[in-house]
Amino acid sequence: MPWLPDDVWEAQKAERVAAQGNGGDGGGGKGGGGGGKAGWLPDHIWEAQKAERAAAKGAGKGGWQGGWQPRAQPVWQPMFAMGGGWGKGKGKGKSMKSFPPSQRVWVGSLAEGTTWKELQEHMDGAGKTKWCEVFENKGKGTGAVAFETDEEAANAIATLNGSALKGSAIEVDVWATKEEAS
Repeated sequence: MPWLPDDVWEAQKAERVAAQGNGGDGGGGKGGGGGGKAGWLPDHIWEAQKAERAAAKGAGKGGWQGGWQPRAQPVWQPMFAMGGGWGKGKGKGKSMKSFPPSQRVWVGSLAEGTTWKELQEHMDGAGKTKWCEVFENKGKGTGAVAFETDEEAANAIATLNGSALKGSAIEVDVWATKEEAS
């Protein structure tokens, strides 16, 4: 196709558009415009159409607007390096050791198969429990409960000692560490 001055090319394009009646000559080319067929546009026209489309669309999702910018890709990190630790663990870092001994009570004579949830429901009668644990293996048949306040722990010892849980009378006593007990 020979090169034409812009004014001649625009006039011919307008004639083709009028003749076809479809809003385009099919020569969308360097930026498009027509009915989806490839064609060539002078650079200044193509740049103007590109600017119009960008203004109509907005900034878009990146890409070529204002120069090419690569989208940020996060660097791969293993799960334990992302601050989440090695897994979920037991309740967001809490354990029986995170409570003062005055808020903890020891529970003995638990029936076999008692779960921490059943123990918690039973102990909630004396006050709001913050942590419940049923020991296995060496401490089988025993458990520990931590309360919100010292008063609730004392109330649990007074009211729940000798109460029945799953058909077994449980013992509720003050928390004593191995060093204190010996």
